[in-house]
Parts: sequence; C-alpha cells; structure tokens
Amino acid sequence: MTPQGFANLMGTMWPQLIDAMPFGMGPMMRVMGKIPGALNLMKPMFPVLFPLLLPMMMPKVMPVMLDRVAAQIAMPDYMREQMPELMPKVMDSLMPHMIGDRVPLVTQPMIDYLTGKNVAD
Repeated sequence: MTPQGFANLMGTMWPQLIDAMPFGMGPMMRVMGKIPGALNLMKPMFPVLFPLLLPMMMPKVMPVMLDRVAAQIAMPDYMREQMPELMPKVMDSLMPHMIGDRVPLVTQPMIDYLTGKNVAD
C-alpha cells in the first residue's frame, strides 16, 4: 500500500481511532478540537504520540481496519480468516518503519475530523 493509500485508509478510521485512544485522550482531543488552534499546536507531538499509542489502540480498531482493508484489497476467505491473527504482528513489525512517513499524512485529516471540518466516516 502506498503512503497516500495508507493515509486514506487511516483517514476513514479517525472516529474509531479517536474512540480507542487510551487514558481518556479521545474525549480530551474532541474538546481541544473545539478550541481554535489547539490541535494545530499539538500537531508536532502526533509523530511522537502515535507510535506509543497505536499498539494500545489496535485491538479496539482491528475489526474495523480488517473490514476496510478487505473492502479495498480482494483476498480469499482463508486469508481473511487469518488476518485477525496476522495483522497485529505485521503492524508491530512495520509500524516503527512506517510511522515517520505516514503520520504527517494523516494528522491534518484527524484535526479536520476533530474540529468538524470535512467529516468523513
């Protein structure tokens, strides 16, 4: 998947990702989204936060992510059945290498979602 393809997939998942954020950060970010400029001030921290938070969020968003990936990439049933077991392992090994390239692509869609601009679910 290309960086833009990954960004587009993640952009469709912001509601689930925000709801899955640990430590009450999802509701906090929703409140901050209503304060003009607050999320843009936090934007430089997203590349640091995401690699730390994403492993905690993945179990909650995995079913939705698998459905969205399967909708975009045709795969046989036997492969789809293995995905819940394989995907977390793949994400764990790929995320450290991918995160630096991907996070800058997806932070603006997250800010737009939280501030209510161009909301896509």
